[in-house]
Amino acid sequence: MSRPRAWLAAASLLLLGAWVRPPGLGEVAEIRSYDHGEYTRVVIQLSREATYRTQEIMSPPRLYVDIDRTWIEAPQRAAQSFEGAEPLRRVRGGQNQLDRARVVLELDAHGANYRVFHLADPFRIVIDVFARKPRGGESRAEGPVPFAERQVQRIVIDPGHGGKDPGATGPGRLHEKNLVLKISREVRKRLLREGMEVKLTRDRDEFLPLEERTARASRWKADLFVSVHANASRNRKTHGVETYLLDTRYDRQTARVAARENGTTIEQLNDLQIILASLRLGYSERYAARLATNVQGSLVKSLRHQYSKTNDLGVKRGPFLVLFMADMPAVLVEVGFLSNRAEAKRLQGDAFTRSAAEGIARGILAYRDEHARRLLAER
Repeated sequence: MSRPRAWLAAASLLLLGAWVRPPGLGEVAEIRSYDHGEYTRVVIQLSREATYRTQEIMSPPRLYVDIDRTWIEAPQRAAQSFEGAEPLRRVRGGQNQLDRARVVLELDAHGANYRVFHLADPFRIVIDVFARKPRGGESRAEGPVPFAERQVQRIVIDPGHGGKDPGATGPGRLHEKNLVLKISREVRKRLLREGMEVKLTRDRDEFLPLEERTARASRWKADLFVSVHANASRNRKTHGVETYLLDTRYDRQTARVAARENGTTIEQLNDLQIILASLRLGYSERYAARLATNVQGSLVKSLRHQYSKTNDLGVKRGPFLVLFMADMPAVLVEVGFLSNRAEAKRLQGDAFTRSAAEGIARGILAYRDEHARRLLAER
């Protein structure tokens, strides 16, 4: 068959709905959406890495993503509606060509501002859709008060990993996901006693994508986000506690920690620097740095009451995905090393849980009080 006739046959199959999948294509595994309050995040997860292009069209307003060498099955073609989630109205998928999938984001009459980036392992395309100001003098309701100008009251504690993702594993199949959930529940209990509003991203053994963790914090309009983890190292003598905030600057050891928590390789972390530069790193950095300093200092002090030789590894910076997706000051706390046999034994005890939770909670409260004094001084 000649090339023109082959193309015509393929086009006919598309028009007739006879979706015959060519060999060798990747596929759209899932399309997810997250309401962040200020914007909506759409995540297109693929079975493998692919090249893609994005374009906005205004008549009617829509944004589409074409994904090369990719197939989209019927379940992922089904439209998802977003009533009231302006400017995004609907997301639908289709096979634009036999070897190209297309995901369309239908927008309201004003169109949208957006940013697009991709993440690895698994490969996924992320589209953040923001409302565009209407023309002609139309007014919108005022948005929420920026976190820099409001009291600290709502806290989201994020127990790392969960479900099919156990995190680091210590002696006797000791899993990070279980330890950090215990500590996070105890942190919540202590903060509730102090009159704070507190939620956990997960309160049971369930798997949550990194995008969903911060999306839950954004929907709740949290003032702070604290992700709780336990560490691991190739050097089994390494021990101690450390607290991280978001940054593009990091050493090789920090890269290893971030790669494990992100589910990426060290080499793939280099790509994240480009992504981080486009996000709101500068806006929240100084607040996150103060939060990290308070939490780290308080955690070390609390643990040393119980374990005098607790090693203070300090406040560090790194490209943690769960932090750069946060819309509020966010830190990641590593409460100890499961790879160190002596520290792992302490980590699973109730005394450690209480001491670590007390330290994290006291650090959050110290930040709250410091922030309140700063707001008062600026009036």
